[in-house]
Amino acid sequence: MYRSIPAFLERTAARLSNKDAIVSRTGSISFQDLRQQAVATAGALREIGIKPGDRVGICMEKSIDQACVVLGILYANAVVVPILPRLKKANIEHIIENSGMAGLVTDASRVDEVQDFADQTKLIVGQGEIEDRWPNIAYMRRHIRSRLFFDRIGNDNAAVIYSSGSTGRPKGILISHRNLADGAEIVASYLATTEHDKICCILSFNFDYGLNQIWQSVLTGATLYLHDLALPNDLFTLLAEERITALPVMPVIITQMFVPNLYTPNPDHEFSHLRYVCSTGGRLSDKMITNLRRTFPQTQVFSMFGLTEAFRSAYLDPAVIDSHPTSFGKAIPDTELLVLRPDGEECAPHEVGELVQRGATVAKGYWRDPTNTAKVFRTHPRYPGETLVYSGDNVKKDDEGYLYFISRRDEMIKTRGFRVSPTEVELEVVKHPNIQAAVAFGAVNLDVGEDIVCSYTTVDGAPLGEPQLKQYLKGLLPRHMVPAFLVHLESFPITGSGGKIDRRTVIDDTRAKLGLEKQSEQSAGHAS
Repeated sequence: MYRSIPAFLERTAARLSNKDAIVSRTGSISFQDLRQQAVATAGALREIGIKPGDRVGICMEKSIDQACVVLGILYANAVVVPILPRLKKANIEHIIENSGMAGLVTDASRVDEVQDFADQTKLIVGQGEIEDRWPNIAYMRRHIRSRLFFDRIGNDNAAVIYSSGSTGRPKGILISHRNLADGAEIVASYLATTEHDKICCILSFNFDYGLNQIWQSVLTGATLYLHDLALPNDLFTLLAEERITALPVMPVIITQMFVPNLYTPNPDHEFSHLRYVCSTGGRLSDKMITNLRRTFPQTQVFSMFGLTEAFRSAYLDPAVIDSHPTSFGKAIPDTELLVLRPDGEECAPHEVGELVQRGATVAKGYWRDPTNTAKVFRTHPRYPGETLVYSGDNVKKDDEGYLYFISRRDEMIKTRGFRVSPTEVELEVVKHPNIQAAVAFGAVNLDVGEDIVCSYTTVDGAPLGEPQLKQYLKGLLPRHMVPAFLVHLESFPITGSGGKIDRRTVIDDTRAKLGLEKQSEQSAGHAS
């Protein structure tokens, strides 16, 4: 069998047949049973009429059964299309129509999100009882005779993962079986994942970072412990009692873990078994790192960076997180990250250019979108015949080759003759001890070009005095970088695709609060 996620599971199920693959609050499943359930799911999909290459959506609660369905779709050589539960109806409809999915698997807890689309795609029950309206995989697993799956090659399509759509209609990223397999092996290599690891899975299986936890498990034999973060103390109890060794998170999750009025340290909890915390989706603040180190003093902290179009791009070695705190690191294995000028030549150290990625995790393009594919997935004269991802991110390298994010190309604020990165402003604003998160952007002011506007949320939810906050920032920022407007919001909305701040909505809400007219995407900046 070709190098693929099903191939990994075949090997691991043979080697570690009775070992727990996934543990949840309701039970557990061994690798042998996980393989059997996945193959049975593939057979059920074939009985329903799913063919190799068909797109199959999945909108389910995170569970052992969801993992079985995801793997079953791959075993059937169909294409996984995750749909984030409780997306707006228009975005679900767009994903169904754009992907041309042949079927959509749901469960009883998610039926409200998808039942209106029964006339647009075949609705399938993966878990629970939903009357007798739609085919039920759980029932078919027990009764169908044919449980064979198709065998194809690693370059075949494996998934179409849609962006959150916060700046418009979602775009589908087309990913091959080889992309998934290579990405799993690369991440496992630098995190040193083994069959002895116990991975706490807080993340959703409806985007690539969460799905990679399944890939890590079936590749290495590590056990996944499913957890939904509601109260921080429940998470810390799980980490301690189950002796969890790996904790993949995002910055927003770290913030939720240490909410002062919800988190109570337990002196009986001991975390020496936790090997690492790894995070992606944004830079780790000093407060986040301090909280992690105070709670997990023997644990390594990996800060990671990735592109939607290439899954993972870079990581910062835990050994240099103090000496290079604002860097997002260096390229992951089997990957090269270039910083290019507009003419395609490589930038000198400290010169800002566009981040361009080549290597194993580069996706195949945007699904049914040749125009945007041609803009982002391009060739370079130095690498004839190879497709690279042109990220649109402005970055720079230092003398040691460490990379630093500056901005999206079209997010730069032009004020008083200076070009200002929103990120530079935000990093200083969140240094205030009572500020939790910040989003900066430009608002047209013909007298100066653009005023800098910065929205913020606070730890205790209360607004700060604007004169006092400006005075504080004057001690950290050059005069031209001090925001003209500081706007308190009770909270920042989060994108459905895994915990990033929905910058577009924050900017629109701030404009509405200030009575400012909306600007074009180019003027106001994109969601990250």
